[in-house]
Amino acid sequence: MERMTGKETVKNMEHLVRLLHKEWERSGRTKAEVSVDITDKKEVGVKLAAEIQERQKQLETAGMDFKECMELSKENFVLLRLARKIKKAGDRAGRRENAVSFTVEMDKEEYRLFSTLIKVQEA
Repeated sequence: MERMTGKETVKNMEHLVRLLHKEWERSGRTKAEVSVDITDKKEVGVKLAAEIQERQKQLETAGMDFKECMELSKENFVLLRLARKIKKAGDRAGRRENAVSFTVEMDKEEYRLFSTLIKVQEA
């Protein structure tokens, strides 16, 4: 068996990261449903966007090892996935008359991150 060159190793790692990104874009099985008030939609969106930007800045700075970088990248993908879900559900609710809130289905990763960023009131 031949040894891989540095370029081949980098190419393989880039391919692996692309595959991880595809996997992270998919939501898992629904574990929780969170109700968001229509009036809080914008505030929740701003909070998620700020957190995504902050994590992206951390990723771009040097000094992190590969494992930390991958964990932060995964969390960013989960937050992006969650932001899309909230926007979609909020837009759908905004088209209905008299809508005061909307429900967002979340998998365990989305819920964990959401509940650490936004105060969640348990039913």
